[in-house]
Amino acid sequence: MSKVTLRCLLSRLTALALSTSAIGASAAAPTAPSSIPSDDRDGTDDADLEADLEIDREHIDDYDAALALGRSLALALGELRPLSATHIAAAWSLSNDPLRRLAVGIALERVFPLVGDAWIIEQLSHDPDPEIRTAAVRAARTRLRGGGAPGVIERLMADPDPQVRAVAAAAST
Repeated sequence: MSKVTLRCLLSRLTALALSTSAIGASAAAPTAPSSIPSDDRDGTDDADLEADLEIDREHIDDYDAALALGRSLALALGELRPLSATHIAAAWSLSNDPLRRLAVGIALERVFPLVGDAWIIEQLSHDPDPEIRTAAVRAARTRLRGGGAPGVIERLMADPDPQVRAVAAAAST
């Protein structure tokens, strides 16, 4: 099975965020067609971002790798068109790779507009991995102010994992 390196994925997310932001677009040369984002070049055709390729963490702890990916993913999702951002976040939340699922949970702890965020948080809140459910609780707490993910925190207060229960109890106050 092929893998994508963490370094490569972080580079792609950074390039995606820069190519779609106002700063990146103004810094790009206007005559270079590859530097101008278009409807077809917003990252949704990038196999590394959407595919279920396993991520090679390159000797980095799983949580640290997910934290770095989550931060970069949040920046990229905040700059993409709404449909493209939702597509990538949903694909990562359904991935077989737990690192991608944890990264999207961590990304959703940040505040940026995302259509379908409640559905993605709900999906992550049922994950078999307690770290991912914990990230879902934190994301629900952050996004509840905007009306997203109702009921996730209350349900996870009865989670079998004590860490998830503790974070959910703290988030409910």
